[in-house]
Amino acid sequence: MTTTKRILIVDDEPTYREYLERFLKRDGLDVRTAETGPEAIELARDFAPDILLADWMLRCEMHGIEVGEALRAQCPDLRILLMTGFPTADLEAEAARVGIDGFLEKPFALEDLSKAIQSAVA
Repeated sequence: MTTTKRILIVDDEPTYREYLERFLKRDGLDVRTAETGPEAIELARDFAPDILLADWMLRCEMHGIEVGEALRAQCPDLRILLMTGFPTADLEAEAARVGIDGFLEKPFALEDLSKAIQSAVA
């Protein structure tokens, strides 16, 4: 029996966050969303996500990589997918240091999101 994967989306754009949530729920995932890093960390305590899908640039005191680091300390097997509209070599180096499992460059096709999630949990 396969258990439903739990995914936590962190993005400060409400419309984008809701769009991703609707799509991933249709894909059969158990989805929760957060607008900020601290909100995501609080939510993850009870939700215990398998996958974090986080925007790199959040309008709060934390960015997506920091959220990933904090959540991985709580959930060592957490898979982290980072979304960004501004890919840079420095960002990729920082993500590699932390152990980010995948990158999605905004805008991305929903098919690419599905593939990244399947790859992360494989």
